[in-house]
Amino acid sequence: MTTTISVSKEYLTLIKRFPLRPIRDKEMLDAASELFSELVLKAGKRTPDETDYVDILGKLIREYEVSHTPTRRRMTPQRALESLMEDNKLSQSELARQLDAPQSVISEFLSGKRGISKSLLVKLADHFKVSPELFLSK
Repeated sequence: MTTTISVSKEYLTLIKRFPLRPIRDKEMLDAASELFSELVLKAGKRTPDETDYVDILGKLIREYEVSHTPTRRRMTPQRALESLMEDNKLSQSELARQLDAPQSVISEFLSGKRGISKSLLVKLADHFKVSPELFLSK
């Protein structure tokens, strides 16, 4: 018995722009990164289909980067958070206020002095509409 899963036209449009397949070269990485950035910047305005798509696309990008980037150049969880804060024009204190978290915890995480709690991890992922994996060390 074959099961059919319906998808929206919006999701199909994203698939046509960049099919969810393993990234094999720099050209594919650039195309994937461009679409990923576009969707990440939509943050709270993304549809559920866009959120699902950007989550999988982010995993494909990370998989490629992990296997093709020297260790010292990989994006750290701290750099990922810094980038999201910059993109959303958020200071540490403003982010802390929005997450109802101590600013010192955000500061110490960004400086690498401490890890991140599970509850803050979930809050960050939900706030920025990204996968929690983005904030975990590999």
